[in-house]
Formats: sequence, C-alpha cells, structure tokens
Amino acid sequence: MKKLLIIATALIAITATMVISSCKKDVSLSPLNGVTDYFKSYKDISAALAGMYSSFQEEMTGTGTNNEEGFGGRYHYWGEGRSDNFAPSQYFNTTINELSNNGLTINNSATDWAGLYRTIFRANTIIKYTPGVPAIDINTTPAIVNNALAQAYAMRAECYFYIVRLWGDAPMWTEPYLDITTPGQKARTPKAAVLDSIVKDLTKAYALMPGKGTTTNPVWYISESAICAILADVYMWKKDYPNAIIWYKNLFLAKNPQGSAYNSDGSSLESMLNWKMNNFITPTAGKEPIWSINWDNVNNGCACIPISIQQSNNPVRVDSTVYFKWKAITADQRLLPTLDITATPTSGLGKWDKVLKYYNVANAAALGAVGTTATAYNVNVVMYRLGDVYLSYAEALNATGDKANALKYYNFIHQRAFPLAPALLIGDPSIATIAQFEDVILQERQYELFAEGKRWFDLVRTDRVNQVMDPILKLRQASKGSPQVGFGTDLNKILWPVSRAALNANNLLVQNPSY
Repeated sequence: MKKLLIIATALIAITATMVISSCKKDVSLSPLNGVTDYFKSYKDISAALAGMYSSFQEEMTGTGTNNEEGFGGRYHYWGEGRSDNFAPSQYFNTTINELSNNGLTINNSATDWAGLYRTIFRANTIIKYTPGVPAIDINTTPAIVNNALAQAYAMRAECYFYIVRLWGDAPMWTEPYLDITTPGQKARTPKAAVLDSIVKDLTKAYALMPGKGTTTNPVWYISESAICAILADVYMWKKDYPNAIIWYKNLFLAKNPQGSAYNSDGSSLESMLNWKMNNFITPTAGKEPIWSINWDNVNNGCACIPISIQQSNNPVRVDSTVYFKWKAITADQRLLPTLDITATPTSGLGKWDKVLKYYNVANAAALGAVGTTATAYNVNVVMYRLGDVYLSYAEALNATGDKANALKYYNFIHQRAFPLAPALLIGDPSIATIAQFEDVILQERQYELFAEGKRWFDLVRTDRVNQVMDPILKLRQASKGSPQVGFGTDLNKILWPVSRAALNANNLLVQNPSY
C-alpha cells in the first residue's frame, strides 16, 4: 500500500469530473465520463481499488493539497479531538481549538465530509463495473471479482459509519453518478436507515469475501477479519450486543497476518515486548493487527498527523489531566511506548506529552539528536487490532450479563500491561454492577487505545460525554476565564455541524440542531 497515490493515477484521472461544489468539496456532483472504457481487465480492478484506498488513506493521514488545514489527520481529529485525550498546544490551529472547547463552527475544516464521499463514489464505481470485467478479460476470476466487491462494499460501509457517527443523518449514494438527468443533490437520509444500509453492505461483503477462515489477513486492506471488526463495531454503536458478540466470534476464526487464527484464548495478542513494534511500526510482522493504514513519507509526502513528535509547532498535545494521571501509573507497561515522559513541561518546548507509539523512537528528543522531525517518518495508523476487539468483546459480554467471560477478556489486556499485578477478580467491588464494570473497561480502552482514533466514539457510544467531558471542559474554560459550564445540556452538540461548503453545494441539506 506504500504507493497507492502513485498507482491510483489512472482512476483519479477518471474521477476528476466528480465536481464537489465550487470548491470540489461535497456531494453535489457532475457525471463521470469514460468509466465504461476503463474496467477492461483485472488490472483495472486493482487500480480502482488502489484509488479507493488512497482516497481513504489521504483523508485519514495525508497532507492533502494546497496545505489545507486538517485535511490530513482526520483520523485523530474525528476520533480524539473532542475527547479528554487531546488539547491544543501553544501552536494550536483553529481545528483543535474548536474541537477541544466544544465550540465547533461550520467553517471548521474537520466538519467537511467531502473526502469520505469521494471514497464512497470510488467504491460505488467498483461495485457497479467490476462484475462486468470477466466478460472482457478471461483472467478475471470469480475470486478476484468477489474480493474486489467485498472490499468496496466494506469501504463504503466504513465511510458511512464515520459519517453517521459524526453527523447523524446523511445523504446516501449507492450508485456512481453517470447521468446528467439524474439529480446531483440529495437530502439527508435518517441515521437509523443509514446504519441499516451499513449492516447490509458489511453482511454482503462478508458473504463475498473468498477464502474465509483460510486466507492470511493482508493488514493494509479490508479483509475477512476487518469486515467482522467493523460490523461488530456497528452493532456496539447500535447497542445490539448479542449481534456484536456473534461477529466478534466470527473474527476469532479468521487468519491473522502470520496465517494462524486470531483465536479467543489470548494467544494472538502481542507480548508487551512486541506491543509497539508489531502493532504500530511493522504490523505485517505481528499477530494482533487486523487493519492498518500505511502512509509512506518517501512516496506520499508528510504524514502530518496532529499528534506527531516534531520538535515545535505541533498543534495538538496530550491533555495535561490524562498525561499526569497516566504518568503516575508507573507499573503500566504501555506508558513509555505511548507517551514521552522523559522531560517536564519546563525543560524545553516540544519534548513532553508527545505521542510516541507511531514512531520507532524512545522519546521526542531523539528526533532533534539526529536533526530530523516527524515529517520524515512513515506512519501506520490502526483501524482495528485484537487488543481493541478483546476490550469491546468484554464490554458486549458485560452488557449481556456474562460477567465471568467479560472479565477474562478484560484481564487478557490488563495483565499484559501490568504483568506483575494479579488478575481482577469477579468479586471486586469496582466492577460490582454492569455500569461500574463498563467504566473500568472504558478506562482500560483509553490507555490501551490512546491516540488510535477511538476515545470520542467510545464516549458517545456509551452515553458518557457529560460524565467524562464536563470536568475536563470546566478546567479548560476556567483557564480561559470563561464561565464553567462543561459540555453543557445541549446534547445536540454531540453531533458535528454540517460544513458551510456542504450547505452551499447542496441546497437540500438541513443543518444539525444547535448549529
């Protein structure tokens, strides 16, 4: 996947006519031209898939074009920027300043959903034209067709899953736009119907995926295990825990990157010794990775994720509350691979509260020692891995009353991080109720999955935005001399506003309440 932006040139040329508003930024479309002349062989299918992945890859981690603020790094802005994990640094940009203070406006670059729709349009094109390729190219086997369709259906579902979690109701496009007589604008479909469509796409993707239970997970692409992980995540979002459990069990039957089953007995977890290297630096060498996004600095330019470890001008820092709380838990073996705690805030700018887990360095100062910065490093951001799955599985089991098994999967992760600590026992008062145990699991997820784009979604999914964010936001408001109201009572603001660009491009859109 290291050269997706290069490989995808042909498809990008074809899709250049997808005019997304006057600034090419929404779902007001012009019809595609020349697509039917393109899908002639299995090589065209491969290039089309590369174009789809490069679009998603660029949206999550890349720098974008024209130095658009926040175009890259959406993975972190969307999944963590509004949570208690991150706060603005002294070099803050508008994006993180508004996110971290619950002050989102329609001009914030992170409110732009255009890149997700761009990816959806590419997936729709693959879904429509791939089935016709075998009639032209005899080398295009049913397995090639089904694999491509499975990835396209799953990618479309993943993009809509981001959209529905962030914005709620959403315009639904399930066909490429080919005919000028077809309206190029759409109203928003209710979020419940969007979620149903996501489930349908993922179920179809799973059915189409060839070699289930026998094919090694490729990590950089959506595979059998990734489809299971996404679908279980969707059911967790819907609070349909029995169905989530079914799909987690299906995932355990899939093959990991080393060719063995992920398993439900803890054997596919990385050791703490290999936790950072095999999950974040070289996930192809690990047992635990499910789906990661690779960004190659040499071929694609800077993976300027907002929590990078460059020495200065970094817009995002770790929130001081979580930083000092976690720093005090010295027995946690995840702390040093994740955060730089080698210096204090007064010992020099840019050398403390840096996220290290995506970089093969021991501390942020190591960069300065060799005269380079984070812009010179490749980045592999994690969409799903087994540590995430085990904790989600524990949460689903707990919600259905299976406390004993929930505790087993929780302890797999907790004892890996605290190898000298005893296992948490079923009679511990900290997990006496389902709600208390869920709090314990969510705390474990915060540390285990720190900077992996999960925290904000966890808070929303479990209805804990006010519980967690009120005290954090009151501290931030107090530091600015503002009234201390926390997140506030307007829970409509859990959703994000539809961007100005989207509203200008599509007059059928209605803004979310409170914006």
